[in-house]
Amino acid sequence: MEPTGGYERVLRLALAEAGVRYVKLHPNAILAFRKARGLRAKTDRIDAMLIAQYLADSRERGDSPEAIPIDERLRALAARRRQLVDARQAERRRADLAGDPLVRESLSAIIAALTASLNAIEEAIERRIAGDGALDRLAKALRSVGGVGRVVAATLVADLPELGRLSGKRIAALVGLAPQTCQSGTRSRRAKTSHRKPIVRRALFNAARAAIRHPSPLRDFYDRLVQTNNRPGKVALTAVMRKILVIANAVAGGNPQTTLTL
Repeated sequence: MEPTGGYERVLRLALAEAGVRYVKLHPNAILAFRKARGLRAKTDRIDAMLIAQYLADSRERGDSPEAIPIDERLRALAARRRQLVDARQAERRRADLAGDPLVRESLSAIIAALTASLNAIEEAIERRIAGDGALDRLAKALRSVGGVGRVVAATLVADLPELGRLSGKRIAALVGLAPQTCQSGTRSRRAKTSHRKPIVRRALFNAARAAIRHPSPLRDFYDRLVQTNNRPGKVALTAVMRKILVIANAVAGGNPQTTLTL
């Protein structure tokens, strides 16, 4: 299947309960496959045919996408947490500008309610992870990575089930942290990263910012890129994000020693 704005969750839950393996494909992969075949018409029947052909071609090449189990409840809790965080932040910004006492009182009440709901969701996330031995071990291992705290670890566990199952290069490409070369003839433009898995990228961004605040190998890596290699701060921070992801991937796969050289 390919994503349909969240409506595919019902299908995923039903398949998981029935013990049927499934693979969720990235929509960009099907779009590129459609263009390669010169198809412009779009119907449900054509989409189903394209997905079937895409999987058949992948199987022939020997790189069929892996059916990776997803904890749907944990992912739903993590999504709700992000919604509450964003809503509370929006209300706090409004409160900073509010001058009317009644408006401020209303905003304070909403912020208090959002905070209480956020605390309940975070407790539910912790219980969900602690109640699953494999997830609990993974979350604790991830928190040993520089910059990765409780929230980032929970995000990686919930929204990046591929962690530990792919190589460092493939996991970086999946998250959109692998620079893409753009070269034609004698012209060559600066390589850029994509914007895949924005939820995971946001978590890694926060982890990278936390990692470079204090003396650590990651802070030394960042300083070397900025001071010695003259890289812009944003480029260096993206490199730190990728480094954290690759280390977390190795830790999740049980091979932390392979990525500790910075």
